[in-house]
Amino acid sequence: MRLTVRGRRVLVVLALVIATAISVGIGAWIGTAGSSGSAGEVVTVTVAPGETLWTVAGAAAAPGDDVRDVIAEIAELNSLVGADIRAGQQLFVPAG
Repeated sequence: MRLTVRGRRVLVVLALVIATAISVGIGAWIGTAGSSGSAGEVVTVTVAPGETLWTVAGAAAAPGDDVRDVIAEIAELNSLVGADIRAGQQLFVPAG
């Protein structure tokens, strides 16, 4: 199969359009990746003996907030893999 000059130009333009669409889509995805959806401030909290991630999140949660969402945000802010925290550990917590 042979393409004419016009056919090659159409193919090049099509490839550029697809590449642009992909790069814009990836850029938008990267721009939102890692964002928690809130533009609030973050404070540093030192974990007291006996505190759990649930109690820290409960104290930081604003009225009406789901504590599970705050836990997820704290985990993301601090790159926590699990829910294990220890006394004396400093955590970034959303300011409620």
